[in-house]
Amino acid sequence: MDPTMTVGAILRTINDQTVVRPYGDGLLVDLPLTYGDGDAVRVLVEPMGSGFRVSDRAVAATQLSMAGVNVATGRPAEAFAETVRNAGLSGLNTAPGELATFGTAQELGRLVLDVAQASMRVEQLRWLAVRHSLTRFPDRVVDRVRSWAQDSRHVQREALVSLRSGRKRQVTLRVSSRSRSAYIQAVSSRDRDQAAEHCYYIFDLSDVPKENRIAALDGGREDWPSEIISELASVGDVEFFADPLSLERQLDKVVPPHPALQM
Repeated sequence: MDPTMTVGAILRTINDQTVVRPYGDGLLVDLPLTYGDGDAVRVLVEPMGSGFRVSDRAVAATQLSMAGVNVATGRPAEAFAETVRNAGLSGLNTAPGELATFGTAQELGRLVLDVAQASMRVEQLRWLAVRHSLTRFPDRVVDRVRSWAQDSRHVQREALVSLRSGRKRQVTLRVSSRSRSAYIQAVSSRDRDQAAEHCYYIFDLSDVPKENRIAALDGGREDWPSEIISELASVGDVEFFADPLSLERQLDKVVPPHPALQM
């Protein structure tokens, strides 16, 4: 296999699926990336002074508002601010909920990707919206992880885990990339003690490394007795579903995406 031809084929496909068209004094860029509802991620590039301003035009925040999540207050506001910091966005002349940055023409490609990725991260906060009480917690965990994974990781629901005895038991899902895998067990607040004991039993007997086991607990830290949190932390990593980005951050550590191809 010729690496140059392979990389060229990949980059041509990405280039062909990126659509750029005039919009006022600037350009609208549709990227081969999507939000959770399947819509393409679109950013606006506008000339400004000696450089360019790139913005998502507050699309992600608007979608969240329609879903009942307000990024101006509470946990959503904290997660929004963290996303801006992590992406290194300058936030030049931003309107409420808008993600924007500024840079030179030479930096434009990176600026577009920075804003697009930040906008996708923000849109994922829709899981903070009040969900119908009949929606099972494991289903909410699976939906959230699938939205985060996009096409960069493989998500397998009801995955089997090998126990040290040789037997196999099911966990809520497995997330993998290349040779790295994370196993997530959803721990519902309904039948709390039983759900926690079930998670502890599987993780404690599993031959999966401790750092690759994640217990996803319904609600926030304040909703769970410290004893249960401590017990589960002794057999794996504990994340709380009410924290907008904690589960995604831990998965980024355990199952990093494929490294970007470089020419």
